[in-house]
Amino acid sequence: MGPIVGQSVLAFLYRCIGAVVTFLFGVILARTMAVDEYGVLMSSMALAFIAGTVALIGQQTQLLREMPKLMAQGNHAAIRNIASQRLKLVCLGSITVTFVAAVAFIIGHGRIAIFGRWEYVTWLLLIFPLAMVDMQSAAGRALGSMHLTIAPKDVLWRLLILVLGAAYLLTSRRQLGASDVLLIAIVVLVVLIIAQQACLRRLMGGGPLFSLSAFLSKLSPGLALRAAVPFWATSVASVLFLTMDIVVVSTLVDPEAGAYYYAANRIALLLDFFMAAFSIPAAPYIAQCYDAGHRNQITRFASSGALLAFIAVFAALAVLVVAGRLVLTAFGNAFVHSYGVMLLLSSGSLGSAYLGVGTPALDMTGHQSAAMRIMAVTSFTGVIVMVGATLAFGVWGAAVTATISSLAMKAAMAVHMYRAEGIDITASSKIRELLARFRVALHARKSQTRGSVGSDQECCVNRQN
Repeated sequence: MGPIVGQSVLAFLYRCIGAVVTFLFGVILARTMAVDEYGVLMSSMALAFIAGTVALIGQQTQLLREMPKLMAQGNHAAIRNIASQRLKLVCLGSITVTFVAAVAFIIGHGRIAIFGRWEYVTWLLLIFPLAMVDMQSAAGRALGSMHLTIAPKDVLWRLLILVLGAAYLLTSRRQLGASDVLLIAIVVLVVLIIAQQACLRRLMGGGPLFSLSAFLSKLSPGLALRAAVPFWATSVASVLFLTMDIVVVSTLVDPEAGAYYYAANRIALLLDFFMAAFSIPAAPYIAQCYDAGHRNQITRFASSGALLAFIAVFAALAVLVVAGRLVLTAFGNAFVHSYGVMLLLSSGSLGSAYLGVGTPALDMTGHQSAAMRIMAVTSFTGVIVMVGATLAFGVWGAAVTATISSLAMKAAMAVHMYRAEGIDITASSKIRELLARFRVALHARKSQTRGSVGSDQECCVNRQN
């Protein structure tokens, strides 16, 4: 667990830095742009992130599933071949998604605010670079580099946009427009892609990750796409799952309640950083152990990580119980009204941490279709119930439904993993192991005490004799 815990701590620190940079990114741009341009920019970037995820067609997860075994074998040629084939599908997906988005832009031009001006079409050029960065991040994750996994997209991208945006402001002395920031973002992504490629070459022992000859070789896209559909569905659903309750509250209650709920949701989401940080290095390790047939090792590893994440989330939840209102005032004094909702959602994060890594475990052990079915059923059922609960009970109905549906999804994944492979990814196995060790130690101590008492009694008898 030592190296994995170290990588998890590094991933957690990067996540926290990324959250801070994202917050500063939003605040600084809001103060340097017109309100309407700022709204267009954030909406365009959100669309670009979703479109980039769709364009990947699940290839980033499939690459992460296949690379650890080959890397353990030192088979760099096979890695290059697989990575190049996956990149070809990402290119096809990016072209398709960009074309569809361009058609939507033309249809919506003049009717929808974010499609109101032709220069806003720049966001379409973000789709392929974002997909490419995710592919490189997946490769870096499989090769054990936390720096490549998180830093480029979560930290450096927004940070470099702020730096170049400030330079643009100083030289042009006019307000930034949405199209200006989008162009800066494209330049930054291209620079990051080149830098990541150099880092991947070093991790591959001096050779390239993507091979031109393998990229141009024949491919059976139908079979490859069918194999990637479950990865594709779960990756897209994961993006949408985090925001569906906010959309429901904002739509069915009112925007003000949606704002309060958003603040509570974002703070509770920070508690998921502990399990997310563990799952980043855990995924390639689980794939490697599974391919080697070491299922017991996966149980020991995953259960230990779940227990560590549970303890960390429990400590963070205790802090929120005491200082949660003070934390909420960072959004504004009125946001203390969402204190109860925040604690409820945070309790869901505590239960989620106990239930383990969930989707990564299923994806890395060949059960991606089951992960897709579980996520689809729980999400679809959760949205339907959430709509009714929100209409009946308001914000609390949405919060309760979101918490239950999230826990139901993680519990179903843990149960499936145990039934299918005999692998326990929850914290239960580690807790039982620790309790057994405690009982053995306690029994040994009692036996030692009894032996010591018996020895003393024997000494007394001998002295009397």
